[in-house]
Amino acid sequence: MSDAIWQAECINKFNALPRKPLAPGPSGLVPNVWHFDLRYIPISPPSHILFLLQNESKIAAHQILPVGKDQNASGLSYFPYNAKDAALEICFGLMHLFNTVLNQEKSPIGSVPMAPYGPWKLTTDDCSLAEAVETQFKALGVEGERCKVDFVDLTEEAQKHFEVMYDGIANAHGLAGLARALLVTPDSIAFSSRPQPGPKGGALMPRSPEDADSDTHQLLMYYAYEYMNSEPYPMASSPSDKIRRPYSFEDLLIMIKYRTTFMTLEQVKREADIGDGVAAIDAGLRLKYGIQCETDRFLSRSYLLKAALDEKVSAETRSMAHSLLVFWYTAGRTSDVDSRDISAAIYHADEAVRIASQNDHGSHRLVATANVILFARTTVEPLINRLKVPELLIHFKWIVKALKQRNATTRLERLAVERKMMKKPNRYRCANVDCEIEADTGKMLYQCSGKCDRDKKPSYCGKRHVYLSTSLADWKNHKPFCQPGAPCSVIEPITYSTSGAGSTPGGSIRVPVHHNNGTTTLYSTSTMDPELLKEMGKNINMEKTALGENRSVKLDLFNIDSSSSCNNDSMLVIRL
Repeated sequence: MSDAIWQAECINKFNALPRKPLAPGPSGLVPNVWHFDLRYIPISPPSHILFLLQNESKIAAHQILPVGKDQNASGLSYFPYNAKDAALEICFGLMHLFNTVLNQEKSPIGSVPMAPYGPWKLTTDDCSLAEAVETQFKALGVEGERCKVDFVDLTEEAQKHFEVMYDGIANAHGLAGLARALLVTPDSIAFSSRPQPGPKGGALMPRSPEDADSDTHQLLMYYAYEYMNSEPYPMASSPSDKIRRPYSFEDLLIMIKYRTTFMTLEQVKREADIGDGVAAIDAGLRLKYGIQCETDRFLSRSYLLKAALDEKVSAETRSMAHSLLVFWYTAGRTSDVDSRDISAAIYHADEAVRIASQNDHGSHRLVATANVILFARTTVEPLINRLKVPELLIHFKWIVKALKQRNATTRLERLAVERKMMKKPNRYRCANVDCEIEADTGKMLYQCSGKCDRDKKPSYCGKRHVYLSTSLADWKNHKPFCQPGAPCSVIEPITYSTSGAGSTPGGSIRVPVHHNNGTTTLYSTSTMDPELLKEMGKNINMEKTALGENRSVKLDLFNIDSSSSCNNDSMLVIRL
């Protein structure tokens, strides 16, 4: 049966139900008034459910939305941010409940015979939702008083009854006892008090193109960055286990340029609509960044979901689509992000790891993406540390495993670098006064060219053609020591280490940024000039990092043309 036919039959049946002011209950007649609300259920697969309550009789029912969704499939295709968007599925959910569950064949009060009936009145505790559902009922052709929805503040009573129902839902998913005790019973969604993100707000990545030059060239680079950092790769299990991509950033950018030049967005959307997962990702990213179109975050999400939720699509593509969706719920937004957004984002991160790892031909390796690991370390880790939100450990086991493996590997990397730096500390730290630039390999710094012994030479940041100007600041200190047999002029150089501050294959320099709360973030780069890195470090907001959250962030400038200058046609890439 097609959706249109089912919807028409659903409306006709609902219009035909007899209505009376009183309805049968377990202890006699009660007011035929039913209260409803919408709630987000994080138990995998996550979904929204419509909760319906007759308060006097304590009869309650619920319906997973959208109606007809496979019980084992994700319900995230329905993720309304305002009452208007929520109303259509709520209307069909209400009609479906009265047409089926609340009838003679499936009586909610056991063996009590009960003729089919419709509600005399519907209520909800959200003003905007009451108005939107009433308007939607009228638009669908629901007759007369059946459309009316009143606002009634029944929030506290509804929550008590839903708590009991949620016990049953959790138990059906094997979450009883201690596991259930750790779960927080979802509240109803209050659309009236919720700010709504606009269609152009909320990036899929931590950096929004609105902050940069928004020409097509720049947007294609954002597309390429997002794509590259959402590709699943096996996670390293030791410092020597390096994963190398089969192509460079520049190669990927050329491929994307070619595709966007010779295929229009409409062509890509048509392919996506018939099940092409790669085309769905392409459409999602074009819509995200406004390439050949206006930016539209909601339509972008719709196409990414096509790839993420279609089991006929390859596991790599599905994992990638989930990874691309992670930051959709949070990035570029501040005050309007709530627990529902965070939970949905973590679900996508968890699915990205699960799908790719289970497809890794029985190797038992965890497979993840850079986007997922970034999100895990910046958002998930602070929530699970000290069991701040213990419920996450129950719902999202894959992302927690990936986070633990990543942290274990970076600790080993950090220890390896620290051992190397302790042997020759003057080789890995710039000796210039007040310069905190460090390097993970000696080749990233330049040593004094004087007569001092090789193992005693101080090292300096900067390029060879500016060597003299960068070394002059230390010359007064080093001059007496710049001779054979003299001790090292660098006295106990301090090095900084944080989680993730391991070495890189090509070498990098880094600078510590000390936050007001006592934490330190290491910003490292393989491509920036030391002076630019130091300047960026000075300008970084000192208030952003949470207490105890020492970490390392990788900054790189990529050129579109390897022969061009970093000052032109370059983009900043941030990795954790």
